[in-house]
Amino acid sequence: MVDATASPRSLNQPPPRPRWSEAAAPQVLSGLGPCDPVIYASDLAGAGAKERLVRRLLATLPGQETDGAGSVSLELTALGQPRLFLGGQPGPAISFSQAGRIYAAMTCSGQVGVDAAMPAEFEAGYPLARAFRPAELDWARPLSGGDTAGAAALLWALKEAAVKALGVGFHFLDPLAVEVLSPSPWQGGVRVWVKAGRIIPAWARPEAGGWLAIARYY
Repeated sequence: MVDATASPRSLNQPPPRPRWSEAAAPQVLSGLGPCDPVIYASDLAGAGAKERLVRRLLATLPGQETDGAGSVSLELTALGQPRLFLGGQPGPAISFSQAGRIYAAMTCSGQVGVDAAMPAEFEAGYPLARAFRPAELDWARPLSGGDTAGAAALLWALKEAAVKALGVGFHFLDPLAVEVLSPSPWQGGVRVWVKAGRIIPAWARPEAGGWLAIARYY
């Protein structure tokens, strides 16, 4: 059983914040699921950013090739989940988020969700009680230096990544009904379980003053 109150002593210190050069390069997150890893990267926002990111991520996945400008296309489901097609055929799962830059995460099995959130989105006046449980904020604050807005950004990124991986966003799930549980240090950030009708593994790390989160559904 997952335990929302668990807060390991080593979580009391925020993880180190990566430099932009490290965050922008394609990186591999292994172990957030039973099979293939998640590949993720970021790029400057603007025209063509998503396609550039897709091609960079595909280049890091074994067996994935693009043989021309017209071979990669993106479509959206009715609920806004992106679908990648390679040469007209379904490709790996993909997810995007924008918070200053464009972030993308990709995996060959299951579904993936990525989200980046900044503390400025949760400053004084934000209705925290509508989105976060007191127990969630209690364990998240130490990871943000005691800052409530930073804790809210961490929790929101994790919740948003999870509902993106489910393919529904917050269309059918209320943020308060999505619960982030059992934090533990992992791969330069924090690994959690997100309860959103089912239990979903997710991970987050500090990113450019905020938080970057990735979730898997398989």
